[in-house]
Amino acid sequence: MSLTPISHLRGEVLALYEKHGSYLGTATALFEAHPYLAKPNQLRGYVKSEITMLEPDVEIISETVRLAKGNQKLQDLQRVERKAFREHARIENAVAEYSKAIVEELERHGSSLVDCPKRTEPLNPEAAVLVVHLSDNHWNELVDLPTNRFDFEVGAKRLSLFAQKIKLLSKACGAGRVVVFFGGDLMNSDRRLDELLSMSTNRAKATILTVHLFKQFLLDLRANFTVDCFGIAGNESRAKDTLGWVDMVATDSYDFTIYSMLQILFNTTQDEGMRFHDFQANEVVFKIHNETFLGLHGHQVSATDQKKVQAIIGKYAAKGINVTHILCGHIHSTMVSDYISRNASLVGSNAYSEEALGFVSRAAQNCHIVTKQGLDGVKCDLQNVDGVEGYEIISKLAEYNAKSADKVYLEMREPQTVIQVVV
Repeated sequence: MSLTPISHLRGEVLALYEKHGSYLGTATALFEAHPYLAKPNQLRGYVKSEITMLEPDVEIISETVRLAKGNQKLQDLQRVERKAFREHARIENAVAEYSKAIVEELERHGSSLVDCPKRTEPLNPEAAVLVVHLSDNHWNELVDLPTNRFDFEVGAKRLSLFAQKIKLLSKACGAGRVVVFFGGDLMNSDRRLDELLSMSTNRAKATILTVHLFKQFLLDLRANFTVDCFGIAGNESRAKDTLGWVDMVATDSYDFTIYSMLQILFNTTQDEGMRFHDFQANEVVFKIHNETFLGLHGHQVSATDQKKVQAIIGKYAAKGINVTHILCGHIHSTMVSDYISRNASLVGSNAYSEEALGFVSRAAQNCHIVTKQGLDGVKCDLQNVDGVEGYEIISKLAEYNAKSADKVYLEMREPQTVIQVVV
């Protein structure tokens, strides 16, 4: 801000300008009051300078406001981003700690399995190998029909009966090695209303119970065999409503969770006779003797459509893989044929299959005997478990307060009065 010859009179200049309203009028009045100043025409320029230097510069103010608003917007965005990051970081840290705690708990339980009975005899590479197909177990489903009943307790007996039949087959063929193929749908979905109503307990508790049962099943087999495990995801055990095919989506599944928990549990024992191979999203290939198996869940292929079966075999032939037999499930009905075998279910018939599909089935799982000479498929009927001592599950049922068919039956036969209306 520069000074003029009348800057010392600025107060008087402002008062005169407010009175006269013009630069020349102000200059004339100022000259009359101070004759020693320059003439009015010259004073007019000085008056204008004094007046305008006190008026705000609109452009400067506008630019200053614009910059201030931009800076405030940036601060607001940074505040929102910092808040979102803090919330995301809190969630990620919580999940990481939760996962770490689960892993530590599994490793702690796994360490207690070190002294469990294990087969130690050397394997005969020429001996038969059993392929145990576990699929469509649908743990957490509750079935109470005239033709079939299923809950955790019944399932524990059927799984134990399956292990007994596997051991019986091994004595007949001299097998010392077992390959367990987890073919998906290990746990029931609760995405639909009828599934939600017929579930036995919530999914978190059901996951722990399922791992507990499979642990006992694998330990039962390990006492007589060396065990290799493979696993894929089914369609019903997915955590989301949408069925995915890429690995990232397909493995967002309770099948993957259960398999991974078992893998951590048994890896803690450092038992070379119990091996878990990497879980695959949709399909897995493994070779035993002269047979190359393709394991998939079954919603990708119709086992009764020979052309589709040959198309899948041809897809792998183009990759240089000669698939000799396909293992699938999904339909809950046993079928054993030359190039494909379909597994049934541990559950058997349920309301959906009987009422909606008009399809009645029995609880069963497949076991295949693989030798140098070929492949024999065996259906193990698991429907009737009378007199079978199941795996330990009663205490867990009490601990997790899971429903059972017996509880539902009693509640239906002897309902409790909640409100009694007397007319």
